[in-house]
Amino acid sequence: MKITKFIAVAALAACFGTLNAFAAKAKEQKVKIEIVNRPGMALGTEIPGWVESVLEGENKKIAKSLKIDPEETQVFVFSNQGDDLEFLKTWTDQVDVQRQVANSFSIAVGQSANAVLQGNSGSSESNMQRAIDQTVKALSALELNGLLKEAQYWIQFKKPKQGVKVNKKSPESAFDYYYEYYVVFTMNRAIYDRQLAAALNGVEDNASETKLLKEALSENLRAPLIDKVVDTTVEYDW
Repeated sequence: MKITKFIAVAALAACFGTLNAFAAKAKEQKVKIEIVNRPGMALGTEIPGWVESVLEGENKKIAKSLKIDPEETQVFVFSNQGDDLEFLKTWTDQVDVQRQVANSFSIAVGQSANAVLQGNSGSSESNMQRAIDQTVKALSALELNGLLKEAQYWIQFKKPKQGVKVNKKSPESAFDYYYEYYVVFTMNRAIYDRQLAAALNGVEDNASETKLLKEALSENLRAPLIDKVVDTTVEYDW
């Protein structure tokens, strides 16, 4: 029984290394991934819009696709990958939720830190590092109460095995098969904001970088939080 994180992202990598790494990977030849199975595929139904938004990294479109009012509801999107679909669903929905919440917070912190450093030439990277550490620690300890499951979907993919060049005549042994499972959780906005404010109030504003980071976070943490980074080397065969 195998399960792997869809794309693991460390908070600090998200802060300083992620953008450059993905820019470099974008120059590489894309790996074509084919959809083998999914709900409604035999009937010709389309992939839900919110799932396409997740795959394409368009997090602002997710709430609209699900007809969720972002002013009243906080949205979390989690994804995992593995070869046993039922185990994958159980693990993601019941066991792995808290870790994925922490990951989504860490990604938001990293994005906010990048924005602060790019917009404030006088900011100290060492002070920002301390601000990041303190903020990630505070948010990682936050256990959200009130998460509700809103939607779920799965897709089975096949992709060429690493280092294997394939063509139309390639045998099935040249490919890896796996499932990706996506799930959306929601939370009442007012409750979420209260719990978030309580956690961030515990982070002391002992440097200008900390204050700037918390201000930048106020917007990023209210957007749909996705525990997934788009891999620019992947091309989906819809």
